[in-house]
Amino acid sequence: MAGCLRNLLAGLGCMTFLLIAGVAGWHYRVQLQDAYYAFIGEVDPNDPSVLMGSGEPSREALNSALRKQEEMARFDGPEFIPLSASEVASLIINGLDPIGRQALDSVKVTFRDDSFILDGQIVTEIWGREALGLLGTVLRPRESIRVAGPAWIERPGVMAWEPRVFVVREIGLPRAAIPAIVNQLTGGSDGLMLLAVPWTVADMAIQPGGVTFYRRVQ
Repeated sequence: MAGCLRNLLAGLGCMTFLLIAGVAGWHYRVQLQDAYYAFIGEVDPNDPSVLMGSGEPSREALNSALRKQEEMARFDGPEFIPLSASEVASLIINGLDPIGRQALDSVKVTFRDDSFILDGQIVTEIWGREALGLLGTVLRPRESIRVAGPAWIERPGVMAWEPRVFVVREIGLPRAAIPAIVNQLTGGSDGLMLLAVPWTVADMAIQPGGVTFYRRVQ
């Protein structure tokens, strides 16, 4: 009888523990989920910003994007890899000149019509207002910007993004002035932002939900 009672109490204790753990897990499900994806270095595919095609750069998103690119670079890698907006935003920021990375803040990337659209703020005092010519004389220390343009695979191992729209505080800059500004941010010379991709990538598609890289036929 005593043994049965002990077994009953042990069973009740186990059920109580599981119930408390279940309630706590449900209550803190978001925090636990975020912690899990941060631990494995992946972007949560159910994150609303991923599903809506809008994302911000982060260390976790960058690690996730680089890991996917490493998989694509293998001879036995996948036929295609999808990248979320957060992962693309992280690759863009990572590909900037060091001064360009410091000058941009509150960055968000979205996709439309085969184009990348970058919204954020530019810290003009870090970047140097002279880069914007006469416009720089009326700028505040921090201004909102929007940069947009198409992207494509330029050559094996390189993706090119060409900003064709550059808006500072709702003032659209002349198309002819944009390449020099892009070069100032990237340290380049041709008005393009060049990002490293696996040499195995032959083509890419930009959809509202993200970017897909497709494997080169061997």
